[in-house]
Amino acid sequence: MSLFKKKIENQVTENTFRGHLEAMRANYKANVITSKTLPKPLWLRLHKNDELHVIYRDKDTVFQQGQVYYAYLVQANEMLFDKSSKTDLPANVLYSTHPVTEKYPELLMSIGSEIFSYKGKPESEVPEELREMVRIITAETDRSNVDFSISFPDPDDPEKMIENVDVHFCSVIVFRKDIPDHVLTGEFYPVLAAPQLTPAVIILPKEYWTAASFSVE
Repeated sequence: MSLFKKKIENQVTENTFRGHLEAMRANYKANVITSKTLPKPLWLRLHKNDELHVIYRDKDTVFQQGQVYYAYLVQANEMLFDKSSKTDLPANVLYSTHPVTEKYPELLMSIGSEIFSYKGKPESEVPEELREMVRIITAETDRSNVDFSISFPDPDDPEKMIENVDVHFCSVIVFRKDIPDHVLTGEFYPVLAAPQLTPAVIILPKEYWTAASFSVE
């Protein structure tokens, strides 16, 4: 079934992360998904208590009330990088609703890279504020969400501080049919999220994307 009743018309006018995001948001706003069937892989059907079932429970809330954000890929099942594999599999991502991360996605990348660098290390070596997320990516089957906030110098004016930037660490299912070439590439992925309503996060279907992949150069 086609997602669209009309052509996606909003093009990128500014070739920046924010410019691409604004175009994708406009495209989605003009063509909101009102109903979409999400395939449920066998591994998830066999694990009735897996917290990723929330995606299926709340998908309509996410599609109808969610906003488009960038998410940084912290970790993904290695088979998602293999074109020969067809299975939909989980990944861990970081996203924020704060506008500063749209202009400076490197902020999310810095946090995500630091989290991953501690994977498998003794807890005593991991900064306290990162321990829960490191524990989750090390376990690989834990779907717990972690919501936190950070403050840092304003990239445009280092003498000022940007306070209380929200950051959300969560698990998603990568539905291969919804990403270009059915395989993970790049560092960032546009996602739909409504963090005030549900912990469920869904990767934006590729029909709305303005590029084949998104990476910080």
